[in-house]
Amino acid sequence: MQGIHHPVLIAAILTLVSPRSDGFEVSGLAHPVCIIADPETGNYFIANINGAPSARDNNGFITKLDPRGKVLAREFIASTKGVPLHAPKGLAVIGKALYVLDIDRLKAYDTEQGGLLHDVDMTPFKATFLNDLTRDAEGNLYLSDSGSGFVAKVEPARGHHVTILASGSQLAGANGLSVHPKSGRLVVVTWGTGRVLEVTEKGEVRPWIDRTFGKLDGADFDRDGVLYVSAYDEGKVYRIDADGKVFVFQKGLLTPADINIDRSRRLLLIPSFAGDSIRSVPLGE
Repeated sequence: MQGIHHPVLIAAILTLVSPRSDGFEVSGLAHPVCIIADPETGNYFIANINGAPSARDNNGFITKLDPRGKVLAREFIASTKGVPLHAPKGLAVIGKALYVLDIDRLKAYDTEQGGLLHDVDMTPFKATFLNDLTRDAEGNLYLSDSGSGFVAKVEPARGHHVTILASGSQLAGANGLSVHPKSGRLVVVTWGTGRVLEVTEKGEVRPWIDRTFGKLDGADFDRDGVLYVSAYDEGKVYRIDADGKVFVFQKGLLTPADINIDRSRRLLLIPSFAGDSIRSVPLGE
């Protein structure tokens, strides 16, 4: 999501609605922007900005759910003395590490205890608005910066070595990211221009499909390589098949942000930023 300003809301008591295998909903959050599934445990993690997306206000937090969507801890990870968490956005899990983007830093926390494991300063790379995060099959991370307009690769196995893959006007407002599960190709969607782009390992940026949308926020592939993208202002999630055909998968949503897919359960995970809630929707067979 982008730099949209809303007043800080005092969250209500979390409510779990319909904790069934065909989907669930959790309300009473605080500007949730991203939800992901832990592939090892089946638990879910939700990034709550809890204020303005670029504010250094020490009040962001991560919520943890069990595999059925039951809230285990509303503030599983939050700011502590010496370890601030301002406006968490993109999330990714590698082993027992939950990676979190926070304005201009990439942090990693223990998925079981919530303690800080790593803290990577991205300011040397001119990071100003780190937004979405994803990983590949080899355990490498990819992140977008909407403010500076770049996509970077981070290699945890090499001491979190950072490589800027691509930057420039085509990546202005770079937002949601996903790696194709079969080909390994990296896709990024943009906020301002509503484009779906591919970024190659050589840094080439080219259209994934020849179509523009409204403000695109999130993107993720299902296990078959079908791409889903969220259009924030339109209140829609689009499905883009392998042949490039586009369908409206969900509509009437309130500010759908950085969507992700629980590939094992075939659930689309949708955070509603302004609705202070998240929901999961079955993808079907």
